[in-house]
Amino acid sequence: MPAAEKIIHRYFHQLISGCGNPQCSNIYCRSSSSFKYDKTILEDRNQVAAEVIRLSSEYAPLCDDVNLIEENEQKIKINNLTENNLQELISQCEKTNDWNILEKSMEIIFSNRFNLLTSFLKVDFTENISNKSESSPTASATPKSFFIHDPRITLDNDEITLDFDVMKSTMKLLRSYEDQISSTIHKSLDLLLNQLQYELKSKRNEFETDANFFNLFLIIFELPYLSDPLFLFDVARLFYSILTNLSIKAQAKFVRILSKYKTNLDAYVVHVQQYITMHTLRWCDRVGIETNSEELLSSEP
Repeated sequence: MPAAEKIIHRYFHQLISGCGNPQCSNIYCRSSSSFKYDKTILEDRNQVAAEVIRLSSEYAPLCDDVNLIEENEQKIKINNLTENNLQELISQCEKTNDWNILEKSMEIIFSNRFNLLTSFLKVDFTENISNKSESSPTASATPKSFFIHDPRITLDNDEITLDFDVMKSTMKLLRSYEDQISSTIHKSLDLLLNQLQYELKSKRNEFETDANFFNLFLIIFELPYLSDPLFLFDVARLFYSILTNLSIKAQAKFVRILSKYKTNLDAYVVHVQQYITMHTLRWCDRVGIETNSEELLSSEP
């Protein structure tokens, strides 16, 4: 944001909310007992905006905003995502015009398997979040104690711990801030999926029987980024590679779950179609038109 816009934002906040200092002596600040204006002006945002422009042109005094400073210093620490804490994060960032907290929070969640798959849990399953999962911002090796089992969740049924509707509405909100977080989510998912691909080689059974395991794939599949060119050749490739290396039972459960949400199927098909198209074009371009049929029929790693 340009400097002039930041100043206007500060004047606006000063008139509407004040600086938070009860001893403030600035007559242009709502926190001051000597506040110059009739407080009914605050009911008309057009009047406030006009006054803000006048104050900025006359270089009226600006306070150090105690409220904003304190809020900015209070790092919101979250280890999994809910609709409420995302709204809180966004509100914090909008007030301070600083998106670092949101970016850091998305990194903590999307780079760590446990943090992501325990996001958006149904109320009945929230006890599955274990206090022993003091998570770091990066994906780490998964000891057996970190797998959570629940007799209600099996590969043979379609039960999941994820609150799908809440997850969808939260992802919709997240999409509104794509410019601020897409790069962070890209780097985080690349880290997470590489780690997961490595661990699945030795712990596939433990992962597939983890009560929350499918949440990870459903959340990532709901993101719009899998069709994004930035994601197609690394994150999307890893995602589909991991899915296709699960057991047939696990793959079947994933498809059965998605089939229950028919209104979303178009978006899911677009994800896959886009990946297949771009991957095929890239492969054909690499192989070349004069390649013999045997090479064309061979599979690409």
